[in-house]
Amino acid sequence: MTPLEVIQNWLKRVQEPRKELNGKSICPFAKMPAIVVVKQLTSETVIPTSQSITIYIEDSVNSSFEDIDAVCRDLRSKHNDYIFLPDHPEKKNYINGIETGNGHLPLIIVQNSNELLSARRKLEKTDYYDKWDKNYLKDIKSYGD
Repeated sequence: MTPLEVIQNWLKRVQEPRKELNGKSICPFAKMPAIVVVKQLTSETVIPTSQSITIYIEDSVNSSFEDIDAVCRDLRSKHNDYIFLPDHPEKKNYINGIETGNGHLPLIIVQNSNELLSARRKLEKTDYYDKWDKNYLKDIKSYGD
């Protein structure tokens, strides 16, 4: 599968309403982002753009989860208008038994901070987070709160 196919399949999966999530999708606000394919995810190759969401994806597995996690935290310290979320095939995450990651390639989602935090606030007013493991939710929110 090409990196673009990986993202397209993943986005379809996270947008799909799930009975395990009370008819909600993994990511209710998911939309087709700008996609940038790079050899390796680093602070130099992941650059915030004017897009509300950009996904930087490695063309093959060239980084560990720890590598891209460190890149996300470094970038957040330099660009506080954005949130940087890592996804890596070696780190599996689930919401009520449903895997949330793409499962194939390392990637970093770069999203406008105001937009993501606004979406989180809307979801907090619903039962959306009820099915989330508290540690996973805390982990995800640590990238932007």
